[in-house]
Amino acid sequence: MAKIKDLMSTGVISVEPDDSVEKAIRLMIKHRLSGLPVTDSTGRLLGLISEFDLLELVWDPQTGQDRVYQYMTREVKQIDQDAELATAAESFRTLSIRRLPVTRDGQVVGIISRHDLLRYVMQARGQVAPVVPSLLSPVEPAVSGAATP
Repeated sequence: MAKIKDLMSTGVISVEPDDSVEKAIRLMIKHRLSGLPVTDSTGRLLGLISEFDLLELVWDPQTGQDRVYQYMTREVKQIDQDAELATAAESFRTLSIRRLPVTRDGQVVGIISRHDLLRYVMQARGQVAPVVPSLLSPVEPAVSGAATP
């Protein structure tokens, strides 16, 4: 059976604790992410910051210069790159989380999401045919005012 390292996304976009929340929000929007690992300069996982963590900014928009460490979740479930997929699936089910930072020797080397596991299941079942690549690609946002087919 596949391991976490076989499905994880690499090239993880992360922030450091002293980065501004504005930077974190810009990265999430630009890359269409709902959360980012928070790491130190060596790549060691310190926490996670998510859209959910930042929702309180709606009530106080003057917080744009606040720092990531003020909002991040510090106790983050993580998973080793050599773990079985079932371990990740169980974490997603029991903790109601969307993503897990993947580590090797304490360093963030990737991230795995619920989406990654579901895509793997469909591919393993032969349900995702090469003629339907849209199932594997992110949905493009509709352009305002454009007619939809």
